Amino acid sequence: MKETLIGIGAAARLSGLSERTLRYWESLGLIKPLRLPSGHRKFTKTMIKKIIAIRDILKKYNLRINDLITSSKFLQDDLLKEKISTSEVFDLHMSYDSEVYNYAKKLGKINPLTGLPDALFFQQELARKIENDEKISICYIDMKDFKYYNKRYGYEKGDMVLKFLANLIYDVVKENGEPKDFVSHLGGDNFVIMTNPERHAKLCTELIKSFDLLIEQHYEKEDREKGYIVTHTRRGEEVRTPLMTLSISVVSNLNRKLIHFAQAEDIAGELKQYAQKFPKSEFVVDRRIG
Repeated sequence: MKETLIGIGAAARLSGLSERTLRYWESLGLIKPLRLPSGHRKFTKTMIKKIIAIRDILKKYNLRINDLITSSKFLQDDLLKEKISTSEVFDLHMSYDSEVYNYAKKLGKINPLTGLPDALFFQQELARKIENDEKISICYIDMKDFKYYNKRYGYEKGDMVLKFLANLIYDVVKENGEPKDFVSHLGGDNFVIMTNPERHAKLCTELIKSFDLLIEQHYEKEDREKGYIVTHTRRGEEVRTPLMTLSISVVSNLNRKLIHFAQAEDIAGELKQYAQKFPKSEFVVDRRIG
């Protein structure tokens, strides 16, 4: 007998949480609902129990989800381990389950922090697609002002933001893209999506929408309310930096011929300077011909 599956609305009602919260937990890798070919999320009874278990532990110990996503040592804390007997519900391991990711892993071309294919794998795949004359769009993704976030909150929390973004990009591509589309982590806060020119607008729009909705959760309440963080220069001068946004530069061979991955990176660099002038998350597309 097949197990009954329920939609995200019913899952929210059963768990007493909002659909937005469930989507956020999913983007962090805390829960993994089933995905139908239509893209809809479905939850099993086991998954509902896991959601309720996380909810109850957070409430019991007066914790926030931020206590999980901003500290990689959470489960190594002896005091917390003594309090929490069901720590397996906090499974933050990210797994990528398509052919291209498995191939990158087999070759050992994986970014050690996020588990996504690394820059070398991306460059080789781009070279192969250029040689085969495939029509592609390359979406170069950068978090504006990430260095100030690291300075304010520290590198551990910065690493957790990178993992969050990696999982978010993968999730957006999986839900809105095609099997041949894939995500790579080029290093630092630089990521890239390889897709078809017909899909880059949809992917970039959905990614920006999700990022802008969720990134505030990585800031302390005081900073969220102010809308900026404060750091200081070596001379002690105060620097105010807005909350992070995404700058996405889209390079395509639809209207111009690409001959090398370095050419694509140079074009993306030019677009990035323009994209970062916007005060909000934005994607810009290279529309030059020839």
